[in-house]
Amino acid sequence: MNIKFGANRPATIFSDIAEQAAKWIKTDPETNKINKDNNKTTQLRKFYDELTMWNERVQTKGIAKEEEYKKLEAFIKMLKAKVAYAEGRKHINSRFSGVFNQCIDQVHCAETLKDAKLFMEAVMGYCKLFELKLEESL
Repeated sequence: MNIKFGANRPATIFSDIAEQAAKWIKTDPETNKINKDNNKTTQLRKFYDELTMWNERVQTKGIAKEEEYKKLEAFIKMLKAKVAYAEGRKHINSRFSGVFNQCIDQVHCAETLKDAKLFMEAVMGYCKLFELKLEESL
């Protein structure tokens, strides 16, 4: 997936690319069909909420947000370890961890942190849409 943040981000990062990521996350690797039990929204939401919390802490610092980002960078990068733990406990699968980790790898400043938060917000919206469509078709 072409997940790039900052000046190099594609124009479709929060639309088409986020939709592709959500479809990938919600698709069962064995059946290749959307499965609402695959990467449940409540589990995904935990990581989105924490990413949002870190973003808020950085963005509220105004002109000092880059300094704040540098202070918090290790904790933001630690989200990858939390995702690995959740995957190890089978709360999420490698599809979500792959997308989420690619996002965290792209974060290197306050601007890219904001992009990561917005991207995951869009992904969460598309994940919910796929779940609702699946429920309607049953």
